[in-house]
Amino acid sequence: MTISRNNNFDLIRLIAAFQVLIWHGAEHFKIFKNIFGLLVILYQFPGVPIFFTISGFLISYSLERNNFDMKTYIKNRSLRIFPALWLCTIITVFLLLSFGKLTVLKDFITWFLAQITFFQFYASPSLKTWGVGHPNGSLWSIAIELQFYIVLPLILYGVSKTKKLWLTNTILFIIFVISVIIKDFHLTNPWLLQHEMYAKLLGNTVFVFLHFFVTGITIYKNFAWIERFVRGKALIWLIIYTVYALITHGWLKLYNYPYDITIAGMIANTILSLLTISFAFSYTDLSKKLLHENDISYGIYIYHMPIINAMISLGVGGNIWSLIVLTILTSIFAFLSWKFVEQRVLRLKM
Repeated sequence: MTISRNNNFDLIRLIAAFQVLIWHGAEHFKIFKNIFGLLVILYQFPGVPIFFTISGFLISYSLERNNFDMKTYIKNRSLRIFPALWLCTIITVFLLLSFGKLTVLKDFITWFLAQITFFQFYASPSLKTWGVGHPNGSLWSIAIELQFYIVLPLILYGVSKTKKLWLTNTILFIIFVISVIIKDFHLTNPWLLQHEMYAKLLGNTVFVFLHFFVTGITIYKNFAWIERFVRGKALIWLIIYTVYALITHGWLKLYNYPYDITIAGMIANTILSLLTISFAFSYTDLSKKLLHENDISYGIYIYHMPIINAMISLGVGGNIWSLIVLTILTSIFAFLSWKFVEQRVLRLKM
């Protein structure tokens, strides 16, 4: 299988990143009522599950295309994540200094090491007093993504040993179910509900979110026959997803959010995943025409929360203009990150 570069994955990631930015901006600036209609729509298109589905699909393709060359795999994944993340962390440090929050050296060192390695969800106690309570709270998903990079070769190598597609799908389904069980345990276990630290640790492992990635992996492994049902059919899948959400979520109240692990919620996520892949291979010149091969989605995602924190610390919020300023500032930082860091280091990919 060969995936043409003439696709809309960059555009989809950008839309997903702006979904997260708008949602977080509305929440932390307390302007839900101002843009309630937009949020009702965005509620059903959560950015993080879309990111995870795309990762499951594309990273699986990349790993198999390079014949499980782990040196190439590690280098490529590291170049995509760490250089821009490190720059964002340094800028966040300057913001923390500017607002007088780096008062405890031990807390700073612990947080800094966590940010530049694999524990981005961690925030030292003294740094929780800035903004919304975490210097860059949205980076929890980066830690999940990095863990996925570790487990993906094991999953793909395991299923590559099977010669029959039905057996591959069975193994992936079992992994999916195990992830759902772990997530249910995390959300409902009485002991965990009473021990916040352990609940947080489990909640920031890939196992709780692996079912999203596995959905992307499964679509990839079955793409030879799925392709005919998704390529060029994004509008059809959008209608299917909209009708399903209106009936099962809006009318019957069978699930609350595509994050949910109810049967209806998981079906919603599966349809959303198929819509995502379908859009990637429909109107395939759209992304290139709009973005001109500039991919600022990662920058949008990693910079918006430090900017929110800075704005809140300055007393900004409470109206739609705060969200507009946030969007403009984040877009500027993301574009500069792309032009001067990401685009350059990605040329080193093998």
